Amino acid sequence: MFRIEQIPHLTTFMNNVNNIISIDRIPVRMLLGSLRTGVNFVEIPESLPWQGIDIKIPARLTVSDKIEDGVRLHTAQLVFRTCEDFNDWGRQAYRCHTADGHLILIGLPERPFPVSNFTRNHPDNMTDSQLNEVTVSWTTASEIPYII
Repeated sequence: MFRIEQIPHLTTFMNNVNNIISIDRIPVRMLLGSLRTGVNFVEIPESLPWQGIDIKIPARLTVSDKIEDGVRLHTAQLVFRTCEDFNDWGRQAYRCHTADGHLILIGLPERPFPVSNFTRNHPDNMTDSQLNEVTVSWTTASEIPYII
């Protein structure tokens, strides 16, 4: 029988806390100076004017992949709750901060762009959440990048 510490990739995974604890947004056109520096890393200028989003912590981020017509597609789906209004967001990229200090980028200044769906909740029970729910989906042929 194997102990967990004998399997390196499991110990690394179990030591990471992957909860999304904060989210920022920026118009995708502002990321024109970004540079992919590997399969799943991107370097972006530090001086960008990211706008923080007030969210209920933690948010949910699911990254998956599938093969469709012989092409591997990677999908990120970000779901978070917020009290903010979403009248004019346009094409946005999202920077997700994990509890262990990693930064995940959803969106680049090229097609396909992330798609954002907003749901205003008006529950029938006073104890249910009245926060707005935002679902961001991004499907791309490249891997979902970490910011370095």
